[in-house]
Amino acid sequence: MVAFRSMSRFATLCYVASIGSLAAHAESPLRTRIVLAHYKEDVSWVSQYTGKENIDVIIYSKAAVMPEVAGALALPLSNFGRESHTYLHHIVHHYESLADWTVFSQATPPSWGYLVGDSTNGHLNDKVSFDDYVRPFPEGRDSFFVMNAASQFPRAVQLNRHGIIAKGLPEEGPEMCPRQGAAGWTDWWF
Repeated sequence: MVAFRSMSRFATLCYVASIGSLAAHAESPLRTRIVLAHYKEDVSWVSQYTGKENIDVIIYSKAAVMPEVAGALALPLSNFGRESHTYLHHIVHHYESLADWTVFSQATPPSWGYLVGDSTNGHLNDKVSFDDYVRPFPEGRDSFFVMNAASQFPRAVQLNRHGIIAKGLPEEGPEMCPRQGAAGWTDWWF
């Protein structure tokens, strides 16, 4: 998940991210856009964000049947690439009109955890919610990003943050990296 500001013309492409630009809107309400990369997931969960003032939702679908969510714009996209293709497509095609705050996410309902091979994984770290990504400029920051995994290529190994595989750890929080540094990650595995 990634959230980012519009002045940044790049994104770390991952599950959910938020980025934005506060400078241009000191006196007007901020506009937030949720961008979902959809294939066959149930997207009904996003209806809790449609119809809210200053939030719009775009669902880019690579499925044969377009999803329908009242108040959301569903657009077809060729079925190649993964979610990063969808996010880059949105950035390239909306480069001059990016929202003040944009949330990029897979269309799976956001929830805690990650299990290999389970397509219902919500990819959220413990003590982090999807609303944390939707809220623009947390503590004045121009992005909200919680790292949950790292991969090493060509060895094809990865490590995970403890908070995405175990709940209730007292040292976990919504920071980009674990509070306990390297001790907050698993060993490399494949």
